Amino acid sequence: MRIFFLNGRVVDGTAAPALDPATLIVDGNTIAYCGAPESAPQPAAGDRVVDLAGKTLVPGLFNVHVHLALRLPFPERRYDQFNVGYRALLMYRRAIEAITTGTTTLRCVGEAHFTDMDVRNAINKGVLAGPRILCAGAALIATGGHGHNSMSCVEADGVAGFLAAARAQLRAGADLIKICLTGGIGTPGEKPADKQMRDEEVAAVVEVAHAAHKIVASHTGGDQPVKDAVRLGVDCIEHGYQFGEEAAAMMAEAGTYLVPTLCVTQELDYMRRHGVQEWMLRKAKAAADEHIASIRRAVAAGVIIGNGTDLLPSDPVDGTVATIREVEILTETGLTPLEAIRAATYNSAKICGVEQITGTLAAGKEADLLVIDGKPDLNIRDLRAIKLVMRGGQVFRSELAAIPAPGLSMPGVALADGTFAKVY
Repeated sequence: MRIFFLNGRVVDGTAAPALDPATLIVDGNTIAYCGAPESAPQPAAGDRVVDLAGKTLVPGLFNVHVHLALRLPFPERRYDQFNVGYRALLMYRRAIEAITTGTTTLRCVGEAHFTDMDVRNAINKGVLAGPRILCAGAALIATGGHGHNSMSCVEADGVAGFLAAARAQLRAGADLIKICLTGGIGTPGEKPADKQMRDEEVAAVVEVAHAAHKIVASHTGGDQPVKDAVRLGVDCIEHGYQFGEEAAAMMAEAGTYLVPTLCVTQELDYMRRHGVQEWMLRKAKAAADEHIASIRRAVAAGVIIGNGTDLLPSDPVDGTVATIREVEILTETGLTPLEAIRAATYNSAKICGVEQITGTLAAGKEADLLVIDGKPDLNIRDLRAIKLVMRGGQVFRSELAAIPAPGLSMPGVALADGTFAKVY
């Protein structure tokens, strides 16, 4: 049975103006047609027809900086809060929360015990339904570096140590390698611009990752560390808490991606509601103004921006969920609503290396899409009004009369509580 979406608008993820009216046809797990109504095939007996008058189709959203086992407040010393089996189940629940609230693709950038890969593999094999997931395994850090208080990081030292650590993640099935080049907000006793890895250590990780055709994403704050990361061949800067125009120009020229995670510094009420330590609040507040100013420099320079939160995609933030709130904040950095949607779809698909199969609405792509009640390309806050979530032609959420809701949750169990859900 094909699904014909008629009379709606299409925002295809490329930042092209909306096509209005448009027809989009889903056949199985792919988009069979996306374009003008006059050129579209006609429905046949047995096809489902959905009238989308007043609504907009957009690609499924990406969140490319996620830790599915996130728990706040962060511990100040390293200990395991979960056993391995429970951790995997918790992460799967959060993956379902993510897709239910509009995030159809996740990139996990630091998890313990390779549980991110366990969840990814179960979904990929069809054992469980869920979002598309790309996995880094554990983040690689210097001994005592950022994240030493987290089970999601592996400490290493020297070229040999980092080579072995990177190869261990690749052996387990990593889709990318994550390093922490500098300090950050969630570890005590350090500043976000403190450089913690030597150049030769970074270069070693880049060499082994690129030899395996994988990218390196680097947690990086500070102007000189950003420049160093670009010079050493890092593919994606995570956070970018502070950098100047020269660093932004270097990123743009090298084609280095940037995932700002602006929610971390711009949504302090989220942290207060979690009761995080005062030292963490102080660091986030101190970084806030320069963080968004740095991202504005990157936007002005033409750096390719992706969408990531460092919060759970389904975390309640400012009346919506984190993934969508991040897209909204991106429009405060100089991106238009269309460009912010592109950051959360096509750009992020490029960062994940899946732009050939998803990230835009086009014939032949997988049917990863949202139906929005409104015009998010004109008013980005309309993105909050999700009426349908589909991944690979499978419906995960529906508030449309013509498409039955999937019934993913038990009655009374909300799937949009993120770290606030009572799951411990």
